[in-house]
Amino acid sequence: QLQRTGWAFLVVAVTWVGVNAHSGFIRWQEHRGSQAFQQLQIPDELALAQPDPTRWLTPAGKENIAAGAKHLRTAAKFGLLQNGEGLAKLAWFQFLDGNAENALTLLEAAAAHQRTDGKAVSLYYKGAILNRLGRHEQAQASLDRALTERDDLILARQEKGEALWQLGRKDEAIALWSEALQRNPRLVLAANQLAGAKRSLGRFGEAIGHEQQADRFAPADPLYHWMIALRLQNVGMPEMANKHFTRAAQLDPRYANMPR
Repeated sequence: QLQRTGWAFLVVAVTWVGVNAHSGFIRWQEHRGSQAFQQLQIPDELALAQPDPTRWLTPAGKENIAAGAKHLRTAAKFGLLQNGEGLAKLAWFQFLDGNAENALTLLEAAAAHQRTDGKAVSLYYKGAILNRLGRHEQAQASLDRALTERDDLILARQEKGEALWQLGRKDEAIALWSEALQRNPRLVLAANQLAGAKRSLGRFGEAIGHEQQADRFAPADPLYHWMIALRLQNVGMPEMANKHFTRAAQLDPRYANMPR
């Protein structure tokens, strides 16, 4: 017959086995979700060009997103501790699936469980999605938090410039885009945004210089030019946007009739 110490040992042993089994189950779910995340084909820049990126997904891509989201959702639901990285990946799956509001909630939750680099990236993506949704003041606040974590996150600086431009704070936006370009001269979108901004203010000489800088680093990829065009169209720079829509169609005639 088991004595008191024997029962105590048995309880501890069973609990330990259960905890290990549960941990293995959660890790397996996170691993499968991460595998699906790595198989994503849509570039971040293209996904963030519009509020709803589902138009860019293939049927296989949609199936991969659904499977990956299911695994990460299971891990988040049954895990003893929240995994910030897993929540951020689940947020991206949600955004790609057309659920921007769910993505925003998950990105905020992810940031609460992350440190410095990971937290800054989650807050950047939250700010970028808020910009696409037209909630520019909230976007600026999230991007400011991202830059507090990582002042060298240039994409957050560029995205904040867009929020400020949409809020009518044009001088501040131009200053941020200029600073981003000083840190990385190869930022094609920032150079185009600066060109459009200077053009709208009648500073055509400066605009041409920024435009030439952008053209120097832009790849001959129709999808890339389409993404640039959409972003410029979003901020009310139709002349600059049409240039890139035209360039995309020149590189691939199928883009001539693609809805904008």
